Amino acid sequence: MGDFWSQAFRELKADRFRTRLSLLGVAVGIFSIVAALTLVDALQKSIREGFSVYGGDLLFVERMPLEPDLDDAGHFRWWDYALRPEVSWREYQYLATEGGDAFSQMAFVRYGAERVGVAGAWRLLVPGALAEGRGFTERELREGAPVVMVGACVEREEAVDGRSSGGRPLRCGEAIWIEGVRYEVIGRFAKAGMNTVSTVDVDHVRLVPERTMKASAGALAAGGGAERCSILLADADEAAVRALMRACRRLGPGQRDDFALNRLSFLLDEMTSIFSLVAKLGWIIGLFSLLVGGFGIANMLYVSVEERRPQIGICRALGARRRVIVRQFLGEAAALSLLGGLAGMALVQVLLLLAHAWLTLRATASTASANILPLLLSPRALFSGLAAALAIGLSFGVAPARRASLLPPAEAIVGK
Repeated sequence: MGDFWSQAFRELKADRFRTRLSLLGVAVGIFSIVAALTLVDALQKSIREGFSVYGGDLLFVERMPLEPDLDDAGHFRWWDYALRPEVSWREYQYLATEGGDAFSQMAFVRYGAERVGVAGAWRLLVPGALAEGRGFTERELREGAPVVMVGACVEREEAVDGRSSGGRPLRCGEAIWIEGVRYEVIGRFAKAGMNTVSTVDVDHVRLVPERTMKASAGALAAGGGAERCSILLADADEAAVRALMRACRRLGPGQRDDFALNRLSFLLDEMTSIFSLVAKLGWIIGLFSLLVGGFGIANMLYVSVEERRPQIGICRALGARRRVIVRQFLGEAAALSLLGGLAGMALVQVLLLLAHAWLTLRATASTASANILPLLLSPRALFSGLAAALAIGLSFGVAPARRASLLPPAEAIVGK
């Protein structure tokens, strides 16, 4: 077997120019396939890790749905959603009271321009670990204390006394002004990095008690103002939540819901379909390039057959069987295609190393995230790339190999 492959590589080295041209097409094709699969695997891994942080599926009660709800004519009636009332504090209290122990893990969230107000189980919104300090107490959430929890990349651009602090990260015990309100920093989240399913930007979040935010914004009624509000529930029964929300809003049996129930898992389903499309596009582009490389391999082997007619004739005259000749040329085609595949995967690896170095350099900046998207060549990408390269080489090497095996020994020796 060693002599078989060494002879195949010797023949490929005999004409390096044609070999390089054939390698190029295969390498481009394998690069497209492996790059697409690597990107898809990295994003899917990031999403799975993001879901594992929450420990379960989250249900959002909001005004707008994530999935467009089309009418009977297939139209998206966006104006109906624009007229819907915002989710309110009163509805959060109603769900908490009527739901009982089934809705023990709940949070009310008010999204503002520079801060996020939260009440209840605030860990549902930011499940990451704390690098310093503590979280909100029930009293602070209930009374609306002027305290804040900040992300790892929130900087203190100006101190309370007006002197610049050089943009250093905030520390516990310091003060920060947000929209004209002074807050004391009680906790700082650890760097979370790139999380595809985060409900907020954890590294830049400014989390305050919802009642503090509501009072400072001057909202006179729960749910009032321009902020967007949500109710978060962990592993809750969607049918029970819908029934309670309809009862709270006094909707009749024939009336449509004027609220939306969105699940975090919906994002996973949507992204999975997008990733599947990206992988298919990578395969399509790669297969077109592989076809070009396959034709190059076939053309090279046909030329090689014509140039080596005397050698083939001598082998046949000495008793070599046809399958030996076929195997020899198929070996050359397989070796050529595998070399092209390895070259394509090496190019992907180089780009991944450059991307990782760039992300790492960016992560050392003051406002960058610590975790890096896991850009690694997955076993699936490696296996698919090598399998595609080998398949294209053998497919396009069959015809030249068969032609070589069918040459009459006498005519082949004299070169006719």
